[in-house]
Amino acid sequence: MMRGNLRHVGLGVVLGLAVLGLGASATDNQGLELLAALGEARQTLDQSLGEQVGRHLQGDGGLTGASLRVEARDGVVTLEGQVPDQHALQRAMHLAAAVKGVREVRNNLVISPPV
Repeated sequence: MMRGNLRHVGLGVVLGLAVLGLGASATDNQGLELLAALGEARQTLDQSLGEQVGRHLQGDGGLTGASLRVEARDGVVTLEGQVPDQHALQRAMHLAAAVKGVREVRNNLVISPPV
C-alpha cells in the first residue's frame, strides 16, 4: 500500500516541478526535459497499475480458462481477451475495479466457451 502512495506523491512532485519550471524563465530545453520526465512518470504508473491488475486476475481461481490482457492509461484499465462464460467476465471486471488506483474498467473481453 505504501509503495502505491509513494508513486502518486512522486508524480505530484514531477507535476509540480514541471509547472514551476515551465512558469519560470526556464529554457526550452529545461521545459522539454520536464515534460519528458512527466511522460515517463505517467508511463511508469500506467505500467505498474496494469501489472497489479494482471497479478490480481492471475491469482484468482474463478478465472481458470481465461486468457486475459490488461492495459492501463491514466487509471483507466482495459481488459482484453477471452473468458469461458459471463460469470468469469463479471468477475474479471469486479476484480480489476477493486485494485487501488483504478478509476474505470473497460471491457473488451469475449466470451468463448471451452470446447
